[in-house]
Amino acid sequence: MRISEMLYAIASWLESPDNEVLLLAEYDNECLKVAVESCIEAAFILKNAAEKVDNIEPPEESNITAESLDGLAQIASAFDTSGNLELKKQASVIDELLLTIASPPNIFAERKDLEDNRLEELKKRYQQPRKELEKINKIVDSVNAIEKSDFMKDRKIIETSLNTRTCPDHPGAQMARKDDCWQCELDKKTYNYQTGFTLNNGTRVPGGDVANQTVFVSTPYHAIFDTREDRLQTNKP
Repeated sequence: MRISEMLYAIASWLESPDNEVLLLAEYDNECLKVAVESCIEAAFILKNAAEKVDNIEPPEESNITAESLDGLAQIASAFDTSGNLELKKQASVIDELLLTIASPPNIFAERKDLEDNRLEELKKRYQQPRKELEKINKIVDSVNAIEKSDFMKDRKIIETSLNTRTCPDHPGAQMARKDDCWQCELDKKTYNYQTGFTLNNGTRVPGGDVANQTVFVSTPYHAIFDTREDRLQTNKP
């Protein structure tokens, strides 16, 4: 164990509420206060010392040496030739660990970058024919023409009739009342002016009602007979 690790362990014990010093000092509040403050100060000093020692102390020699790896490889070979399925599985695990240890530190990052570059190249190969076909077939021009076309626009309620006896699709053709709808005498198509309908050219006509023209008038209908004095009286609280 390194010296810095030992110092950190002692500091952790001093900061723990279950250390023997604090347990023994619980019988008296004054003793407990002094013990707690002392343990905290000592732990702080030990932590600072551990940081300084960690920078000075030389690193520990690794237990992973060429001899230990050779011994592990011999164990894997023995497991593999034993004929036992479980031991063979363990031999495969050991071989994979040995390959991981023997590989360079940045081999995983390089492999990941290689896979990412390969995916980008495949995306470009699949996207390039699509872009060429769009240019040949003039897809962009078609999309712009469709977006600008009147057939794709929804009409506002003030742009169409709220109610009419002639067919919206066949000007001049009469319509008959059918429940809450109107039916054209030519193609028998029904039109509901309250819920809205779609014309033959694809235009969507929103729903509306003639009664909605006066729904926002706040003055009651009988107010048309009021005089100026009566109207002024209605504005008083």
